[in-house]
Formats: sequence, structure tokens, C-alpha cells
Amino acid sequence: MKGFLRAILLLGLVGTLAAFLWRLVRRPTPGHRVGLNGSSRAVSEEVIGEGRLRTAASYLDEGNVYFNVGQYELAIERYTRALEETPSIPAALYNRATAHTRLGDFDEALVDFNATIELTPSDIDALNNRGMLRLYRSEPGEALADFEQALALNPEDTTVIVNRGLAQLETESHKEAFASFEEATRLGPEDAFAHYGAAQAAAGLGKRKVALRYLKEALELQPAYATEAASDTKLALLDGDDEFMKLLRRGAE
Repeated sequence: MKGFLRAILLLGLVGTLAAFLWRLVRRPTPGHRVGLNGSSRAVSEEVIGEGRLRTAASYLDEGNVYFNVGQYELAIERYTRALEETPSIPAALYNRATAHTRLGDFDEALVDFNATIELTPSDIDALNNRGMLRLYRSEPGEALADFEQALALNPEDTTVIVNRGLAQLETESHKEAFASFEEATRLGPEDAFAHYGAAQAAAGLGKRKVALRYLKEALELQPAYATEAASDTKLALLDGDDEFMKLLRRGAE
């Protein structure tokens, strides 16, 4: 379940590679999957009445249109109106949280993700996103709890596995982080960031050759990571290493 909304958040989580927290928002653009229909997003007409459902739905649809053209403030205003009509619409809460994230309003986004999870505790995307916001707030323990809860629902979600590795790196649990990233590379061998994370964790464990091997794989998949690797403090073990310098030069070509 891979979305394409890639929020670039300068969070200081993985050296200068923090910009790769595109994993924060994974659900497809609002309007593709997010709505009032579907098992996890259904709203009971018996509770709110058909008329109010239609009004809330129209505001939600308008919000999705504004979101899709990058008008996030207008999207938030429409989602808020939908929630004023019907306070318990998980789709409106989730989409408003996503819009707040795009604007950098992380505290407001966290409130909405909390409300989404209260209504739909099995929402893996909301759990993942709340975990990433908690990492931003320097709460790696709480973030790890969110990722573990999400993985209990889907143990092979590579996005969440990698994010769990990020949280483990933040607590300097390098052995556990390496296990997470290694699992992610097995499940998603084309995931460049999983390989990069494995390199970081291996470096933290003092395993130079292993770190170089995973870094090489990461740069083969995504050469642009070379710029980040050059100043990544989590790869300090490799500073001055001839093979490391070769990898950086090759990635910059």
C-alpha cells in the first residue's frame, strides 16, 4: 500500500537525509480512495440523516478538489465544514491532517491523526503518519509504539518497517534498527531508502564492510543519495574510507 504524497520535512532524524520523510503520507491523493464510502470511511445515515450526509459529503469532495490542486488552506476550510456537519468522518479528519502536514502545521496534523485513530484504530496509514509526526516532535518511543501497532495489523508493510527502523536509530538501538532495515530490504529489494537505513545502522554497529555494501546498493538504486551520504553523521564510521569516497564520486556523476 504505497501512496505518492511525499512530504519533505526537515526533521533531523537520519542525518541530512531527513528530507526523505516522504514516508509520512502514504495514502493516494484525496478523491482517489478517501471518501465517505468504503468500510473504514462509512457514515451511517441512520445517525446523521440523509440531508446532512450529503452536505458533509459535498464539503469533503470540495476539500479534495482543493487539495489536489495544492490549495491546502482552502482544503482545510472545507474539511472543517464537513466535520461541523458531521463530527465523526474519518476521511475528513485524515485528509485535514494531511493538508496540515503539507503546510507544516504538524501540531494540528497530530490532533487530527489522533482523532482519526480514535475512530478507526486499525487505520495503518494514520498510525504510520502519527508515528512520523511523533518522530518530528522528538518522541521516538511513542513513534515506535505507533509503528509496532501498525505492523501488528500488517507485518509486511515495508514503509512502516523502515519507519520503525528510523525510530530505533533515534534511540540508538542500532541492532534492532539494522534488523528492521534488513527485513525491509528483503521484502522490498528495490527500496533504496531501506538499503540506506541498513547502511546507517551497520555503521552505528561498527560494521564498516556491511555499511559499505548496503550503501552501494542504495546508491545504485538512487544515486542522488550520495549528496546526503557525504555529510550524514550516522555514516561517520566511513569518513576517509577509500571505497566510501569512490561510492560518493560515482553517485555524483
